[in-house]
Amino acid sequence: MIILFFLNGLAIIPHLGIQTDEAIFSGPLFPGGSGWFEISIFKKKVPFMVMTYLGTVKTGLYWLLLHIFAPSVYLLRIPPLVLGVLTILAFYFFALRATTPATALFSAALLSTDTSYLLTTAMDWGPVAIQHLCHVTGLLLILKSYQTNRLLPLAGGCFALGLGLWDKALFLWMLSGAGLACLIVFLTEVKRFLTARRIITAGFFFLLGALPLVIYNIRRPLETFRGNASFASDDLSQKIHLLPYTMNGSALFGYLVDEDWVVKTPGEPRTAVAKASLQLARLSGERRENLYWYTFAASLLLTPVLLATSWRRPVLFLLLMMAVGWAQMLATKGAGGGVHHSILLWPYPLLLIGIAASWAASKLGPYQTAFQVGLAAVLCGSALLVNNNYLRHAIRDGGAPGWSDANFTLAADLPKFGASKIYLIDWGMLDNTRFLTSGSLPLLLGSEPLMHPEPTPAGMRFVKFMLEDPKAIFAGNTNDKQVFPEVNQRISKLAARLGYERRLLETVYDYRGRPFYEIFRFQPNPEDKAPTSPPNRSSKR
Repeated sequence: MIILFFLNGLAIIPHLGIQTDEAIFSGPLFPGGSGWFEISIFKKKVPFMVMTYLGTVKTGLYWLLLHIFAPSVYLLRIPPLVLGVLTILAFYFFALRATTPATALFSAALLSTDTSYLLTTAMDWGPVAIQHLCHVTGLLLILKSYQTNRLLPLAGGCFALGLGLWDKALFLWMLSGAGLACLIVFLTEVKRFLTARRIITAGFFFLLGALPLVIYNIRRPLETFRGNASFASDDLSQKIHLLPYTMNGSALFGYLVDEDWVVKTPGEPRTAVAKASLQLARLSGERRENLYWYTFAASLLLTPVLLATSWRRPVLFLLLMMAVGWAQMLATKGAGGGVHHSILLWPYPLLLIGIAASWAASKLGPYQTAFQVGLAAVLCGSALLVNNNYLRHAIRDGGAPGWSDANFTLAADLPKFGASKIYLIDWGMLDNTRFLTSGSLPLLLGSEPLMHPEPTPAGMRFVKFMLEDPKAIFAGNTNDKQVFPEVNQRISKLAARLGYERRLLETVYDYRGRPFYEIFRFQPNPEDKAPTSPPNRSSKR
């Protein structure tokens, strides 16, 4: 199962460009980048936070890896895949301790082929890979501590939960969900388990895991929560509809990979794996949905029955944990509306499906094993076909804007201009380009003055500063792929006002020949030079 998961992810890695949020963690690792919050340790700056809610757990991991390997798309994506494998293993052992061997194996099989889990882990722009591993590992070790009456697993589990909170503050959604569900469903066991020694151990190791986040919020009082803990219901409907699309695997078509109708010149398969993928897609058809959502919905309908059986407490725990986590996603302003948010509920919906399948199988007498194996094969098979369809789209159509393989060419071509500064006037080019070039380019954001039709006086001075450097160049998305509306038109308009004209240096294409980026510079417009007046020879002395 885990080998299948890894190979599925490995197959799609080279076909999609790096989305800038995928590489945002790497900013503090290269010249020109820095952390949001750093402290001095032995006279060296150590980054603790990349953003107000994003810690440097992943940054620290890549600090080690970059001492061994050069930056590449494989270095960026293989470690999260490995973390995904470890999460599947941890999930299996957690389910094994919490339920039955058949349920654990069934649920882990679903996770190993789950479309949204695979893609959000392999690309990890959320980021979510460390979040999943820390949450599942934390629950596994705490459960093990309760069952074995040992202190060490409790320490490890609480440290993992603290580390997850430092990794990304949104971890609090599922952490609070698990805590509240545990108190409601297992209150008697919790009271019996929590001695003074265990409370001190749990608290100490949790704080140890989250210590950088704690220090940050002490130095800058509660900045993580003041800046991000606001609530709104404006996009509630969109968030609710996102869950089934995440569950059935269809949510990332058109966002991660482009659609057939967009691409006039499709890419050709170059490897045996790519050829096999396209052939399988031709045989199976356009599979855009797996069967997970329908099975999950059926499992929810079964919960009144399950709550009246020996499965009552595990089912109630899962329902409460997911409900509390999802409610916070729905309510949080500016978050919860992307697949990288809804996937944080995983892998627990799949465990509910596993429990429902085990209950149904128990009613079939000697056929229960055949039923579970057959159902797992159908569900996993449906997911694998959707996974292959994403691979087919990646090979044929390439990445959607933001995920285009053109950013590999952009990173390779920018150094040849020998620019003193490279101003990026649109979103989506900074962190990925800096990662691919090891921070060797003088990359600067030049988009701020272009966010409004008319810049502020300070913004106009910055535009003038950018234009006056004859060795500076600019890079942006093509007009049809602009993320910040009209930034290309605005900078050309402001440049003309200041007496400069735009000179295109290069258009950067993806593998299929579609233009994605433009590299250009500005030079003084000769027509704006005031003509020299000839002497007036008719004047009298």
